[in-house]
Amino acid sequence: MIKSKMLLNGYTIEHAKDVLISTDPKINIIGVDEIFYPYVWLRYSISVGKGRLSKLNKLCDCIIDRVSGSTFEGKGTPTLVDIEIEEKDTLEVQISMEKCNQIGHNFAMKQFLGKAKLLMTPEMEPIEEVLFHKKFYIMHCKDDEEQDYFIMVDAIDGGISILDYKG
Repeated sequence: MIKSKMLLNGYTIEHAKDVLISTDPKINIIGVDEIFYPYVWLRYSISVGKGRLSKLNKLCDCIIDRVSGSTFEGKGTPTLVDIEIEEKDTLEVQISMEKCNQIGHNFAMKQFLGKAKLLMTPEMEPIEEVLFHKKFYIMHCKDDEEQDYFIMVDAIDGGISILDYKG
């Protein structure tokens, strides 16, 4: 078992099924699996000058997908709950924390410089780091010809993605 934090879900399995049924009332869902996807949330304090430009001093939140290295700008403080996950239900981490720190630093710097339009380099300091997982539901479905296909439903916002499947 892995002890972790998880983003608080907005959707249960039943809600996720309802999302798919409302999209396609004839959908044939034959099974559901839960998977947990690893992320890290990094918060940076960014400051410019020696107090003169304090209105430019900001916090920047960066969320990094630890499987692909994709980055997202964080908004607000996430609601996290403590959980235990079976290893078989989580995707394996591919991106080291060292690499995440590089990715996060570059992302936060680009976000800040894109908005601030400065001629001087700001000082950045990492001030918080939280490892967490996000839950997804993998819906195993069959089409009219009994061919398998899989749809992933985000347990936070109900977003859906059709997954590539080579059976």
